[in-house]
Amino acid sequence: MKKLVLSFVMVVILVTMLMGTSFAGSQFIKVNANDSTVVVNYDSTDYSIFKVGITKGSSTYYYNLTSNNEVYPLQMGNGNYSVTLYKNVSGNSYKSVTSKKFNLNASENTVFLSSSQNVSWSTDSMAVKFAERLTEDLDTDEEKFYAIYDYVVSNISYDYRKAYQIKTGYLPTPDSTLSDGKGICYDYSSLLAVMLRSQDIPTKLVMGSSTHTNAYHAWNEVYLNGEWSTVDTTFDASGFQSNPSKSFAKDINDYDAQKFY
Repeated sequence: MKKLVLSFVMVVILVTMLMGTSFAGSQFIKVNANDSTVVVNYDSTDYSIFKVGITKGSSTYYYNLTSNNEVYPLQMGNGNYSVTLYKNVSGNSYKSVTSKKFNLNASENTVFLSSSQNVSWSTDSMAVKFAERLTEDLDTDEEKFYAIYDYVVSNISYDYRKAYQIKTGYLPTPDSTLSDGKGICYDYSSLLAVMLRSQDIPTKLVMGSSTHTNAYHAWNEVYLNGEWSTVDTTFDASGFQSNPSKSFAKDINDYDAQKFY
């Protein structure tokens, strides 16, 4: 996986330098500083040939483009960003279609309350409405967190078949995870993030490795009582019935975060 990512990055850099087709101030790329997100509006009959690169400093996140109104997070903090839309020209080679540079100055943690590609929700989402029902008589963030966390770990089962059949580029659908009652780690973490964010509790979706599994993993970080706590609903769901009193907060040393959204 790392080799493929590095290969794509090198190809993008080379093609962009050679083609020189990107330009600033694109009408296709719109920044929403209030949500710390960027929207890419681009019409195509085949979105599979496009990728979006979001760069700040030496860090770049690459995403697939799946629709003509895709929302991506600006999760690398305030500062200077560059967003570029790439189109596949052949094999693993991409050219820059358009790009935009801008300076983000947003409120802290805003992005971890927003809807974006892999933590997608609206006020009409089933998961959001269900979170409202679970927390309607509760007052504090901690009470709301426990109500949502307890529901997820006790009612969502791990989908082993899906884990073996998953394809590259998969994006979770939190409403489906909730209605089906099952999912993989990516589904667990996206669902928890959607439900907590809808209750104004900053929540990160994190990807990387963990001592709890040999596979590439997804989990959450939740902002409670003035600090971030590591939460792994996938792991907790597997042993919830036998360890109901175990703390939700995991040892950060057991996790190696590589990407966060």
